[in-house]
Amino acid sequence: MVFHLFRLPESIQINIINTMNPCEQFFTSLCSRKTYSIIKTHRSEIDACAIFTEGNFDFRLDNCETIFIEFHQSSEPPNQGLKEFLINENSIRYELKEDYMVTTYWAEPIAGTMKLIEYICDLFNIVVRDMDIYYDSGDRLMKWVQQRQTRLDTVCFTSYYCEENQFTPETLTSLIMDCEAKDIRLDAYTTQLLQIKIFQRSYDRFCVLIGTWFTLENLMTLDSIQIWVIETDFTSTEMNRFFKHWMNGGSPRLSLLKVKLDNYNEQELMDGIDVKWNMKTVHVSTSEEGVTFPFDGFYEIQKTTNGMSAGFKFEDGFLYFGVWSCCFNLFRLPHLAFMSIINEMDTTEQFLTSLCSRRAFSAIKTLRRKSQDIILLAGNVCALITQNAEPLILGQVVEDSRQKEMVTINGKSASFAGNIEQSAINTFWAEPIVGTMELIEHVCSLFGIQVDTVFINSDSGTQIMNLVQRRQKSLRMVKADSFDSMEEQFESEDLKNIIMECEADHIQLNALHSSPFEIQNLNKKFEVFECLRGTWITVDNLMTLDCVSITVQERRFTCAELNRFIKHWLQGGSSRLRMLLVKISDFNDLELFEGLNAHWTTGKIVVVSYLQTPYEITEFFEVDRHDGLTAGFTFDIIPGQFRFGVWPSDTGNFIDMRSY
Repeated sequence: MVFHLFRLPESIQINIINTMNPCEQFFTSLCSRKTYSIIKTHRSEIDACAIFTEGNFDFRLDNCETIFIEFHQSSEPPNQGLKEFLINENSIRYELKEDYMVTTYWAEPIAGTMKLIEYICDLFNIVVRDMDIYYDSGDRLMKWVQQRQTRLDTVCFTSYYCEENQFTPETLTSLIMDCEAKDIRLDAYTTQLLQIKIFQRSYDRFCVLIGTWFTLENLMTLDSIQIWVIETDFTSTEMNRFFKHWMNGGSPRLSLLKVKLDNYNEQELMDGIDVKWNMKTVHVSTSEEGVTFPFDGFYEIQKTTNGMSAGFKFEDGFLYFGVWSCCFNLFRLPHLAFMSIINEMDTTEQFLTSLCSRRAFSAIKTLRRKSQDIILLAGNVCALITQNAEPLILGQVVEDSRQKEMVTINGKSASFAGNIEQSAINTFWAEPIVGTMELIEHVCSLFGIQVDTVFINSDSGTQIMNLVQRRQKSLRMVKADSFDSMEEQFESEDLKNIIMECEADHIQLNALHSSPFEIQNLNKKFEVFECLRGTWITVDNLMTLDCVSITVQERRFTCAELNRFIKHWLQGGSSRLRMLLVKISDFNDLELFEGLNAHWTTGKIVVVSYLQTPYEITEFFEVDRHDGLTAGFTFDIIPGQFRFGVWPSDTGNFIDMRSY
């Protein structure tokens, strides 16, 4: 007799589903799409549940304590009398042993592993946590997993203690460089000595358990919180070099290092470094959140870097190097006193304090009183933070060899110099534009703001503008400026690219350009478009622009061109336009009014704003459009200004254009 589970009341269904173990839930979900959906929706969550893969053909579902189900994929079924299940409309033969060990049979077993992982991840709302990769695994499964989820926890490249299962150097190098896991473990023999010359990779933890290939240069270029190198014999002189590298701002994320030392020589280790013996216990952070490593009986380096202290000790053939936050009395104060001090600081002081260390940054970000009037403006190699008209200028400069104070910007170490009295500082980078972007990320995160305005000069190109546009949903303004200097004029192609690639609400072009140019199809949308220099813009450009406000100062339009524009508007064009301000070249009333049903109005008041000053207009011409909008236009012959405004026809006799 068939028991129809899914005809029972829903509350009873849920109770029965949650008495099943994950293996039973998996097989029940295969019955139909409906059962799959019910189990996926109503099953209870299992804490810390995830998938762990071993090679290409084995994986398990566990929670670090209990294995719920194991899968092995094979291509050769031992007999034809096996059970089958349907997955993604494919009929798959399988065997079940010991109630949780499942062997499935596929034409291509690795494809079966991927299909089953995809199914299990969706059913239980989990991800692949850890992967063991063998010498013959290749990179197909690892890359597939990395594409379908944000990050792996741990990837172990392993020979399973068997020297016969050796990776080739080329294979292991490629796997390491392509791996995006937080934790990398190399437990792998290789057919020849591995060599990686440029190792600029970022992990939370990196462990080399087998092999002597890892060099001092690899150690200094690797970006990791925790590093373990077990078999490479480093010399005391090499580790002295590493200490100095850290003291100069290198390896800024490093918290704990363990390396094998072939000869412990205190004189070589401490050469040129001021150290002091310390018997206290310091709890050094590890790559695992909330887990610390006790550090006691060590030599403490008597120089702080990025607000961090460091020390080293030798124990059982290994040198340990630990990094921890400096003891700064501000952070020992009671919470309310600490918060009061932070909120007595102005924006410049809060920003500069945030550069001391990651802890200082976190404290300022969390405890500062929120403010709505902090504005960030950015150019290629310069940024400004303003609040209440008090700017702090942040310049990014190419690195030089002079010794400078080190600070932490967006988690990266950078040299620092400046004149605080003049509200100007410089940070030093190999590529200043990279420094600008790091600084933008730091300031935006610290103050909870976005970039307000991007400044572009003649040698900026569009890089900084596009980088900012990609990082945030909206940008208020882009300004391209030549500062009235022929030496700062833009190449015409560069200016065209700026206009066409700009996605800001407001674009202001005060830019001289090297040669005449045209833009055939200016199908761009802005709230405000201002062309203050240049004669390149045409009446066709005015008609294709989708803007609320358009201002053109240098190009002069004929009355015939303005007549074309007004007719274009009357036919439904420029639907969002509320204000147009342009120059008129000559006055010809026959050309301007040809074909227009315009009437002179004197009984209304229109208030407009020009250069942030309000003006009242009491006499102008009006035309009415069929959709209930009215446009008024007026011209001043001597200055040559033509002003065109749009408002709802039923507005009345007082029209304040500043509200549109």
